[in-house]
Amino acid sequence: MTELKKKILVVDDELSICRLLKRILIENNYACDYALSAAEALQKIAAVSFDLVVTDIKMPEMDGLQLIEKLRVQFPELAILVSTGVNEREVALKALELGAYGYMLKPCDDFEVMIHVATSLRRAELEKISRSYRQELESQVAERTASLEAANRTLEETNRLLRQQEKLASIGQLAAGIAHEIKTPTGFIASNLGSLKKYQERLLEYIAVQKQMLDESGSKEQQAELKSFARKLKIEMILDDAVELVENCLDGTGRINAIIHGLKDFSRQDQIEADILDLNKVIEDSLLLVRNELKYKTEVQTELTEIPKFLGYQQRLGQVFINLLVNAAHAIKKQGVITVSTHVENNEVIATVTDDGCGIPEGNLQKIFEPFYTTKEIGVGTGLGLSIIKDIIDQHQGGIAVESTVGKGTTFTLRFPI
Repeated sequence: MTELKKKILVVDDELSICRLLKRILIENNYACDYALSAAEALQKIAAVSFDLVVTDIKMPEMDGLQLIEKLRVQFPELAILVSTGVNEREVALKALELGAYGYMLKPCDDFEVMIHVATSLRRAELEKISRSYRQELESQVAERTASLEAANRTLEETNRLLRQQEKLASIGQLAAGIAHEIKTPTGFIASNLGSLKKYQERLLEYIAVQKQMLDESGSKEQQAELKSFARKLKIEMILDDAVELVENCLDGTGRINAIIHGLKDFSRQDQIEADILDLNKVIEDSLLLVRNELKYKTEVQTELTEIPKFLGYQQRLGQVFINLLVNAAHAIKKQGVITVSTHVENNEVIATVTDDGCGIPEGNLQKIFEPFYTTKEIGVGTGLGLSIIKDIIDQHQGGIAVESTVGKGTTFTLRFPI
């Protein structure tokens, strides 16, 4: 395959110079053309793709420096070599400053011409290679950046889904207990309302008899009979007990509302923006939701002191304490105590969850916050609970630490900046 010749355009207002340079270049295997003015050169360069322009400086109408300026704007990658009879340092520096690759004085011999031409073409070739490498690198960086951004979005979405799945797993585990908690107060409300209905029937019967006797303008004997009938129906006790029954009903409905409210807070969509929250209330709501999980084998002690509110995500922190409380219950085999406390220390809100369960072996303490690490039986947990807890605490610019002794129990300490 024949190698294409490099195309060179000579620009000079002297025809003899143009012909001389053209002869030298053609003899050295270059393709060459010439222009007798800068305007003619611009026309030819626009029509034909040249590799190098060799231009004079002193030319009428538009000189070589002006031509270089226009070429750098219109054809920024074109190689330019200056050939002139003007031996002025300022002119040479100006030409190089505008973008010329070299500067040679006329008259110059064949060897000098070829050295300058070869050097300029080689520089142009290297710059082309450099631009190609740079463009390829920029393209690779852009692709890699786009790939990393896509991976990051995927990771964020995956983490969100994992949090949601862990939340659903927790809800499933607590569903039976929550149903029991709702069923129990509803049951005694129904029972109390049944008793209240019977009491009401007796009161209505008593009132009807009383009205009839009063209508008949009863005597003292009749009044005594009325009192006796009231004692028989235990009217005074009914009136007293009715107040207590209603209070029990109201308390029961209040418990139902609190359970439902806590469940809604826990299962609603993840908060997008943080809000001011009361950590003690978050803990109380969490204890209410896991009450049935804890009450059969644990005694829960709370030491919640007055603490300042801070900016955070209530639902996510609720998930944190639900997971910690359920884990604490699982660590207790028969009967035990779980203690939850809060206090302020060094401009931080400190919360601790302590159990007197089986404890965590020292070799496992460094692994418990790793995703998918679990010591529970297959199907009991996903191994994501503590990993998600750590992520949530990190989102609050807080910290979490664990201390544990096998056979004595475990304490998780959470810190939140105020």
